[in-house]
Amino acid sequence: MTKPLRIGVLGAGWAAGLHLEGFRRTPGVVLAAICSRTRRRAELRADEFGIHRVIDSVEDLVDAVDVVTIATPPDAHLAPALTALAAGRHLLCDKPLAVTADDARTMLDAARKAGTHHAAGFIWRGDPALIRMRDLLRAGAIGPILEIHSTCALGVPPLPMTWMYEAERGGGALAQHGSHVVDRARWLVGGDFTEAQGRLHHDLKEATDAGGFSDITEAFAWAREHAGVKGPTSAVSADTGYDFTAVLSNGVRALFWEAWHLGGPAEDEVVVFGENGTLSWRGNGGLTLYRPRTAPEQLADAAAGSGANTPREVGLTRWAGLAAAFTRAIQGDETAEHPTLVDGWQVAAVSDAVRRSSISGSRETVR
Repeated sequence: MTKPLRIGVLGAGWAAGLHLEGFRRTPGVVLAAICSRTRRRAELRADEFGIHRVIDSVEDLVDAVDVVTIATPPDAHLAPALTALAAGRHLLCDKPLAVTADDARTMLDAARKAGTHHAAGFIWRGDPALIRMRDLLRAGAIGPILEIHSTCALGVPPLPMTWMYEAERGGGALAQHGSHVVDRARWLVGGDFTEAQGRLHHDLKEATDAGGFSDITEAFAWAREHAGVKGPTSAVSADTGYDFTAVLSNGVRALFWEAWHLGGPAEDEVVVFGENGTLSWRGNGGLTLYRPRTAPEQLADAAAGSGANTPREVGLTRWAGLAAAFTRAIQGDETAEHPTLVDGWQVAAVSDAVRRSSISGSRETVR
């Protein structure tokens, strides 16, 4: 009988809870250890998930496990990832992989040198309606693909100061939700991004200092409870929205727009235009097929077949799907598909190109 894979989690905040629950639902693994810069938080997570070892250093965590899963802010990804890979451990790293594409490429090169399995946290690939959308696109349901548009008005209230508002730590709309958006587009229509032109939006100039938040859910709770409260502030360096156009290597044109603090009719939407029709996905509205002179056809609900009925459970289900596919790949299942550090690096390269374009005002090569 194959021994269970020992999972070690780095981080103890909101993201760590997703990683932990994803692996807890996965056969063939055991949650063996957790490490965080805040030991008390790690101890609470250990109690919650039945983890017997709370470890204080990345090196000791790596020594104790077979798989390291990183659930810290982006600026704290690279060093522990390199430590884990140098020791020959399998690695799952949350998105974005790093603050820059160069750092993401360094991580990828280390994984290739180590020869271990690796994964990136692009969980939207597990959405049932998006999977059907991709299958239909591959089957030619709307003919050759011409364009993909992705828009998102999240309607998030202004938060107190947190790393999510710090560009140097990997915060901002483009790095955070935008990394999912870019990966989703690559995965749906195939091809790699070759060039991009656009702007980052800095609609929020400052945020209230409220003591710092290790767990982003605490920042959201504070924002709900203290709306309109005035106090000392810090400058926001990260973007709170973006718009850009791009071209993929297969000739598909792309358009992206997102705003964190604007509300809209749809939280998240992807529309793919083909020569013979259009497919539209909405996070809460499922999948719809449009053809000329034909009534729209509803094809799938976003949560169909997932057993999920709340936003939290939808997210946990997606994480469990990624953890399960990654585990099967490690165990030798060559059919187990999941996003890898290759995808994470490609997404980081697109983000860097958009940032350069926002400064230069010109179209930038994705490299």
